[in-house]
Amino acid sequence: MTVAECGRLLVVGGWGVRPEMLAHLWQLWPGEVICVSLDDDWMGRCDTVQDAAAELLQRYPEPAHWLGWSLGSQVVMEAACAGQSSVVSVITLAGFPKFVAADDWPTGMPENQFRAFARGIAREPERYWLHFQLLMVSGSGNEAGDAEELKPWLEQGCSFSAANLEKGLKWLGSNDQRQLWASLQLPALHLLGERDQVVSCWTSGFPCAATASVRMIPGMGHWPGHPEALTCFHEIDRFVSACGVH
Repeated sequence: MTVAECGRLLVVGGWGVRPEMLAHLWQLWPGEVICVSLDDDWMGRCDTVQDAAAELLQRYPEPAHWLGWSLGSQVVMEAACAGQSSVVSVITLAGFPKFVAADDWPTGMPENQFRAFARGIAREPERYWLHFQLLMVSGSGNEAGDAEELKPWLEQGCSFSAANLEKGLKWLGSNDQRQLWASLQLPALHLLGERDQVVSCWTSGFPCAATASVRMIPGMGHWPGHPEALTCFHEIDRFVSACGVH
C-alpha cells in the first residue's frame, strides 16, 4: 500500500504553533487532510491533554492516520491509546513522552529553565512566544533559510491568548506519558530532529513500544523546513506503506 491509498490524515499543531506551519509537509499527502490547532477554541474547552484527545475523537470519529507536532504529539498519543477505531496509526513530529526533566528523565528541558520561560510568558507573552518561534529553527542545518520561511508567520503575530499559552505550558509541565508511549498497541512513527533545540533526543534507554519506530531526521530543528519536511514525508510514506492499514 502507498500513501495514495491510505486515506485521511489528521494533523494536530503544537504549543503556540498552528498546523498550517507544516503545510509544506502535509500538502504532499494525496488524501484528505484535517488540520486542528490547539488554539483558543480548543484550549478554552479542554483542561487537560486527555480532554483534548477526547474532544478530537468525538469530533473526528472516522478512521485516519493521526500526526501530532510537539505538544500535539501528546494529544494524538492519548487518542491512540483510547481504544477507539478512529486512530489507524500515529505519527509524532518533534514529540516526547515527557517534556520537563526529572531525576529519572534527564533528557527533558531542565525544570528551572522551563519555569523561567513560564514566568516570561506570564509577563510578556508576545515576546516569549517570538523567542520560542526562533528557537524552533535555531541550530538547524538550514537555519537562515528556515528563519526566512518563518517570517510570514512571525509577522502575523501570536494568535493564541496569553491565558491559553499558560494553560498549554501547564500541560507540558505536568504531563508524563512514558508508560503510554511504552505500551502503545497501534503502529507508531516518531520523527525527531537531529538539531532540535527544544526537545532533546529521549530514546536512549527508553523502552519504546514494540509497534513503534523512531527516525532521526538529519539537520532538522524543532520545525521542519522544506528539505527536512520532504525527508519526513518520505519516512511517513514508508511507514504507512509498511503498516498495511488504511
